[in-house]
Amino acid sequence: MSFIEALKFLLLGIVQGITEVLPISSSGHVELFKVLLGVDVEQHLLFLILVNTGSLVAFFVIFARDLLALFMAFFRFLFVPTKRAENRDGFQYVLKLLIASIPAAIVGLTLNHYIEAALGLYGILLSGIGLLATGTILLLTSRLHFHHGNTSISMTDAALIGIAQAFALIPGLSRSGTTTSTALSRGLGLNSALKFSFLMYIPVSIGSLIMEINDFFDAGAILPPTSTVLSFGMAFVAAIFATYFAYKIIFNIFRSGRLRLFSTYCFGVGLLSIALYIAL
Repeated sequence: MSFIEALKFLLLGIVQGITEVLPISSSGHVELFKVLLGVDVEQHLLFLILVNTGSLVAFFVIFARDLLALFMAFFRFLFVPTKRAENRDGFQYVLKLLIASIPAAIVGLTLNHYIEAALGLYGILLSGIGLLATGTILLLTSRLHFHHGNTSISMTDAALIGIAQAFALIPGLSRSGTTTSTALSRGLGLNSALKFSFLMYIPVSIGSLIMEINDFFDAGAILPPTSTVLSFGMAFVAAIFATYFAYKIIFNIFRSGRLRLFSTYCFGVGLLSIALYIAL
């Protein structure tokens, strides 16, 4: 792999990491940058696995304490009857995360191949339309009055946020944008909405990675040359740091009410994607 090609994949890793967190659609941007950079990511399933794993690793680091606390509360509630009362909230929170993950799991298992086929046919046209939808969602959300702090999440909230996440499997629809917007429209506090949105990303991301790994082995599990693997490794590290730092700034974005700027940005990138599809 040439130095220029390595830089292209490194840039894609950074784009994946940043846009996975910010409400501007990682799938839409990856599709766009594939065209702009002239990279065929689908021929490099290992790359997709690594950069998605990079984002997942970043979220494990960010939420390490929360995940450990929820894990302990869940199993204490199940297996230590004397401690059920004090662990009930944590147990119920895990149940809500599982409920929220069900819609995306169903859509992913039943419709993933159709989505991939449509993406293969229409590429940046499909993701461009999705970005326009994301821009519309962010514009409507920017007009809401946000509550701040932590608020309780009901089972109904979890189910509706989960349905929003399932829709975000459509290329161009931002997962963080749709789930957080749905949570805020339900009256959840900003902290609760963002935390739940990104915690529910973890099980769905694990499921997605399992499917990608399965596709990798179905394709023969052929490793690219060592230089290419090293370039993919750089993209993996870049995705970790990009995801981590993007998460750190997203709270300020929502608190400052600058969602309208991201809405405008999504409209612009969406229209650019559609224009490129027509031109090419």
